[in-house]
Amino acid sequence: MLKKLLLTALISSTAFAAHQVEVNVNDKEVEGQIRLDMGRMGSLEHTYLGARFLNGDNNNSKTISDPNALMEVSFMVQNDVRGVRGLKVGLGFKGEHTKIDGQGYDAIPLGIEAELKLPLNSPVAFYLGGALYYAPSALCFKDADDYFETRIHLDAEPIENARVEVGYRQIDTNLKDRRVTYNDAFYFGLRLDF
Repeated sequence: MLKKLLLTALISSTAFAAHQVEVNVNDKEVEGQIRLDMGRMGSLEHTYLGARFLNGDNNNSKTISDPNALMEVSFMVQNDVRGVRGLKVGLGFKGEHTKIDGQGYDAIPLGIEAELKLPLNSPVAFYLGGALYYAPSALCFKDADDYFETRIHLDAEPIENARVEVGYRQIDTNLKDRRVTYNDAFYFGLRLDF
């Protein structure tokens, strides 16, 4: 099933002028993400629409016995920062959906993402990136109480528009009756920009 979803995402990305397709893995999980560059399909320059799928595993969460997949849709505006060479910053929001040990979880976190092209004299370009998303209880639904996600990653671009990534993510999906860490794991991956 997961292989079919990833294959469908890759095929769809070319049909819809995807900005990027990313797959991250570790020994227990697969995370797939696609972002569409809305500027290529209309007049919404620097605007991105995305979707993500993460099949969480209880080995990367000490608080969940049977995690369902985390599914996400996202909207972000991202642009270069004037005066800081190589720095891009994006602001946006996401819609999160999963079930945690049978309890429904929906949240709409707001967040910021940043990426800095490191000023190294190297034949391979390196990028340092990160993200921070938060939803208080007012933006959480069903049994959700809050959402907090942090991510940091280092990318190497050995060839143009193809990156190898090493990163760390922590996703807290707290319920009204208990504290929950959905995912706390290192990963490596591949990102393709079109």
